[in-house]
Amino acid sequence: IFAPCWGVQKDFNELVESNITIQPVVNQFEISPFMYRPSLAEYFQRKGVSVSASKGIGRGECFDKAPIQKLSTKYSKSPAQIMLRWGLQKNFCVVAKTATPSRMRENRSILDYYLEDEDMIILDSLTSKEDVKKRDERELQSKIT
Repeated sequence: IFAPCWGVQKDFNELVESNITIQPVVNQFEISPFMYRPSLAEYFQRKGVSVSASKGIGRGECFDKAPIQKLSTKYSKSPAQIMLRWGLQKNFCVVAKTATPSRMRENRSILDYYLEDEDMIILDSLTSKEDVKKRDERELQSKIT
């Protein structure tokens, strides 16, 4: 069962407290190295709700960022593979949308390596407080309209 809560804990709690008979098991919201909200992800994981990464590779907008390029070179993997592997190591459900067969194959090839702890820390630090604030404002605005 999917809980379309857009990552908001209050919405999730209201849903669960509404006497539903089947509890949500997956919540999908935007999460990537460039929109990482660890407390939000941990909240749902503690509740036994899997986190599904929406925009896990950010539509490719961040592939040219220096940290992604550096890790791509270090691991001999594409930027998409680096970002997908990060999500996998965070225990998120990661899906990359593409219609290109070569990218489909590439995106599946993330199980043959691990990102080192120091590289995970680098990726964890790419989201700014301003990025999160803007995202939260967009989520709130979408609920109002």
